[in-house]
Amino acid sequence: MVFLHIDTENYNKKGETGETPIQTLNRFIKTGKSIFALIYMEGCGPCNATRPEWKKIGSVLKKDITKNENVLVVDIDKNLLDKVKNMGSEPKGFPTIRFISKNGKIAEDFEDCKLSEEYKNRTIDSFVKWIKLKLNKTKQTGGKWSRKYKQSINCNRPKGFSQKQYCKYTRKKR
Repeated sequence: MVFLHIDTENYNKKGETGETPIQTLNRFIKTGKSIFALIYMEGCGPCNATRPEWKKIGSVLKKDITKNENVLVVDIDKNLLDKVKNMGSEPKGFPTIRFISKNGKIAEDFEDCKLSEEYKNRTIDSFVKWIKLKLNKTKQTGGKWSRKYKQSINCNRPKGFSQKQYCKYTRKKR
């Protein structure tokens, strides 16, 4: 997991990789990796209350996913958004907390996510739950079959290759 703090003072300073933080963020977006972004505005009360919780993500998730180099957690000043490509739609308010993936084609705001209302309170627990939820969804390839669909498959007459493979290797024979 890569962590970036991008503000008006450090956005063009080169780091250990030889890239500026903006270049690193644009590279992550272009390669389709998972990005969790906090877009804040200096002097904003709700932003100032959210940022300390956001900064705790690394210490809380260090056992789970910090070795995953395909995940970027970033907080960025809203004045620098014009330097970032494919960040999704304009923020509706501040702070905006957003998940970005697939070269910006997938963008979901934290407020619009499918967590229950009790977990949308901008605390470290809700951020961690949201990140784990999004990372588990991006790992799945090809979609998941529902239990109802699996039960509807007739293994005596499977339709197509997928159902044949399912019947051959997954479904228990009676």
